[in-house]
Amino acid sequence: MKNKRKYLITLVCLILFLQSFSLVAVAVQTKASTDSIKTAITVPSGAITNREEVTVQIDLSGSAGSFTPANGDLAVTIPKDIVYNVADFTSKLNLPVPFTLKSITLDGDNYKILIAVDTTLIASNEAFHGIFQIKFGAPVLTLGDAHNDTQTFSVDYATKHDAATVDVSKKNPIVKPIFDKWYKGDLDPNNVAVLNTSTPQNNKFQLVVNYKKIDLNDVIITDTLPLGTSLVATDKNSGIPGDGLTVENIRILKANTFDEEGVVTSYKYVTADFRDKISYDTATRTFKVDLGDITADDTYFIEYALKVDDPDLGAQVNTANFTASNANAIQRVVPVKAIQHFGTSYVLSKSVDKQVLNYDENMLTYTLKLMSLDGASIPAGTVITDPLDSRIHITSILDYDKSKFDIQYDADSVTITTLVDTPKNGSNSWAFEANVSTLKVGDSLLNSAYLDVSNNIIQSNTVATKKYDGRIQIVKTDNFGHPVAGAEYTITDTNGAVVFQGETDTNGILLSAALQTGTYTIVETVAPAGYVLDNTPQTVTITEQDTDPIILQTKNVVKTGSVELTKVDSADHSVTLAGATFDLLDEQGTILKTGLTTAANGVLKIASLNPGKYSLIETAAPTGYTLDSTPVAFEIAFGDDQTPVAVVKENTMKNGSVVLTKVDSDDHSVTLAGATFDLLDEQGTVLKQNITTDTNGYLKVANLKPGKYSFVETAAPIGYTLDSTPVVFEIAFGDNQTPVSVVKENSMKNGSVVLTKVDSDDHAVTLAGATFDLLDEQGAVLQTGLTTDDSGSLKVADLKPGKYSFVETAAPVGYTLDSTPVAFEIAFGDDQSPVSVSKENSVKTGSVELAKVSASDQSILLAGAVFNLLDAQGAVLQEGLTTDENGFLVVDGLKPGIYSFVETAAPAGYTLDSTPLLFEIPFGDDQTLVKVVMENAITFQPVPPSMDEPTKPGTTSDNPVPDKPNTEKPGTETPNVEKPSIQDPAEKAPVLEETSTPTKTTDSKIPKTGDSSERNLILVGFLLCLLASMLFVVQARTRKN
Repeated sequence: MKNKRKYLITLVCLILFLQSFSLVAVAVQTKASTDSIKTAITVPSGAITNREEVTVQIDLSGSAGSFTPANGDLAVTIPKDIVYNVADFTSKLNLPVPFTLKSITLDGDNYKILIAVDTTLIASNEAFHGIFQIKFGAPVLTLGDAHNDTQTFSVDYATKHDAATVDVSKKNPIVKPIFDKWYKGDLDPNNVAVLNTSTPQNNKFQLVVNYKKIDLNDVIITDTLPLGTSLVATDKNSGIPGDGLTVENIRILKANTFDEEGVVTSYKYVTADFRDKISYDTATRTFKVDLGDITADDTYFIEYALKVDDPDLGAQVNTANFTASNANAIQRVVPVKAIQHFGTSYVLSKSVDKQVLNYDENMLTYTLKLMSLDGASIPAGTVITDPLDSRIHITSILDYDKSKFDIQYDADSVTITTLVDTPKNGSNSWAFEANVSTLKVGDSLLNSAYLDVSNNIIQSNTVATKKYDGRIQIVKTDNFGHPVAGAEYTITDTNGAVVFQGETDTNGILLSAALQTGTYTIVETVAPAGYVLDNTPQTVTITEQDTDPIILQTKNVVKTGSVELTKVDSADHSVTLAGATFDLLDEQGTILKTGLTTAANGVLKIASLNPGKYSLIETAAPTGYTLDSTPVAFEIAFGDDQTPVAVVKENTMKNGSVVLTKVDSDDHSVTLAGATFDLLDEQGTVLKQNITTDTNGYLKVANLKPGKYSFVETAAPIGYTLDSTPVVFEIAFGDNQTPVSVVKENSMKNGSVVLTKVDSDDHAVTLAGATFDLLDEQGAVLQTGLTTDDSGSLKVADLKPGKYSFVETAAPVGYTLDSTPVAFEIAFGDDQSPVSVSKENSVKTGSVELAKVSASDQSILLAGAVFNLLDAQGAVLQEGLTTDENGFLVVDGLKPGIYSFVETAAPAGYTLDSTPLLFEIPFGDDQTLVKVVMENAITFQPVPPSMDEPTKPGTTSDNPVPDKPNTEKPGTETPNVEKPSIQDPAEKAPVLEETSTPTKTTDSKIPKTGDSSERNLILVGFLLCLLASMLFVVQARTRKN
């Protein structure tokens, strides 16, 4: 049961909270709905009578924010049955702003009039009330006519609808008088003629004469116009015959026909008949018509209209008089007035001087404004009510005109009543001050006023004021989080004006005065003693959303000091040491910084140290020095940030060592023992002598102070060349663990080789121009294009010990290539004596071809000739060389030189010729065949005179002997090398070279012994041979020269 009660109480509280929240939410918003809009339509006369001017009044009101374009147009519906002239809707319409006529349409039995509402003229913060009237004339209403006895009017706007129904009052049919005055316009409920100020021709009057249809004599009609009016002509009716002439703006019509009841049914214009009978006196505003004598058949209507010259003419009368000599005088008076348009529009709005209220502000000024937009005055007695929130306490009503307004207030509301009309376009405003000290920071205060118009409560806009906290709280601490008192600050606005100054209290807090919303800049101007000023501007923006002071956290850094440690050599304090590394520790031994290193000048400087005790501990000594981790203690005094604390730390220098490795210059994996060195310092002074590499090729020297040194080789290892170039090295500071490592190369002693190129037959003959490749033991070519010089020698130096070979790639000119490798070896350690090798070459040999021909006909080649081959010294080289069946003899394999053939046996039938036939095998040409020719003369034999030798078959004159080759080669010469053994060049036989064998046809006739022709032929042949030999010798000598 208890739980149920708890749930019920909770639910009730929640509902109440939601209701209060919704009320606030509704109050806060400026209403954008149409809920508050009200429309009303009335016919003030309450009934409609014959030819009455009907007034339809529309009343529109609504709260602030209700009037938007979405509401559309205002529509008024008026029955067609009760409208005499539709033109009245425009001619008698006078709308106040924000209303304008949009359209008039006929919708069935009703006229629909659309009125536009210009909502742009109604501010969203204004409550609105507007009234306008639509006027029109009613038709003639008589008993028993077809017009409805009631008429219903309606208005629609923004989904709001209102309607009014009124009765129609009808009268008996017209009386037919002798004289009467009728107004064809509209009458008010008191039968006062209402004069239209915009269309005067509609203000039509008719003076009716003799509707009773009797005889009258000397009839005169006069009519005096109201003050402030003038005569105008009515519109001519085109349906009425006759001349529409006007005289003094007056027309006269005569009844033309009547119905059975005596009512006129047609007319005709007769003004022209009385052209000179009409007069008008402008002074008296009276016109006169002299109708003279009229009969019972004459009924006249004198017609004119009035123009309103003075809209403020007030109530006037229009008096007409009738006189006749046979009838009593008659006077008719019609009261008149100018049409009175009633319409008004006005708005109510509310404002407050502050939408936001600062923390220390409690006073507000509220203002109510009532303003006429257009139309009639806002009537006296208008009441404005302003309900008050319980947190609003009025302290005073600001000055106002007590003769025009009555203002009353209590704890709940303010009521304002107007005592006089507010004229068109006039406005009134009233203000009152209120204390709202009970308004909490962060809360909003909402307020609106209202008007009660036409039974509609219309609210003004809602004004809201929210309270905020415009203070700034500066919280000052140091870099250790402790409050800092005495820091002075200045707060300036965006224009740079100082709005607040102050300093932090003992808690490090400074609370500013309440500042207006906006952006401010906070700058520290003075720092407390012992602290560093931080004048960095801080920007803060105060908004109405701030419900607490804006907290600005700031810091002051304690002034810090610095320390300078100088690192020096323990033996010489003038020597400062760079590269010493330290850790910085606080008093508790906590490491604050690591890796602090002395600079090139040996100084280590540490800045930004808070006051307190510290120590520096060396973690790495300078290069070349021994580490000393003894702490160096020092203290930074409070507030002294100018003078660094100075401390000194000593270090002792380290010694180093060096290792030299002696290696083969071509293969560093081969280390060399037995090399001897001297050790020198940077000035070249010998420090140690005869230091020798061990079996591993190493040499080590320890305990060397940092500095530059060099090794100089004094004795090389066996088989290697001494290199006395100094090996420079340096013992660096600080590295006493790793010996300096240097390497010294030695080149192995190299040998050389000399190859001599000789003739294979005579080693005394050396051969230039032979070309070789040099190969190592693996057959790899090391050098190419090595050529023997003029002495036949080829030398290659700088050969390392090992096996090599020469391979001939080109033989000397005239010799045969021999590519058989010539192997040799360079012995280790012997670089004095060149290795000597020789290479033979065989000279190139040539060939010779001898052609044996008949002296009488060289086309005849002779077989069977036998020769010996002799050299230049005449020694027989070959015997029994015989020409073959074609007459040729070829000898191959002849070395260059001069040779000769000597015939030892002639061919059969020919004479032996033992004259040597010289020829030469040229040097170096083993391709060209040397060709020579040797003639033989035919042996002489007597021929019997009468005996003819029988002809052999196939040898007739008709069967010539086949052509023999020509042994002569044009343009070729056989070189002649002169040898000492040749004594008489004149004795040499000519040598001919043959390249082709021309064909020569011989006579079939066999020469006879004793023929003179044969003797002559022999003589000529001998002479030719002698001449050829001489030419050969001359040519050979010429070539030699």
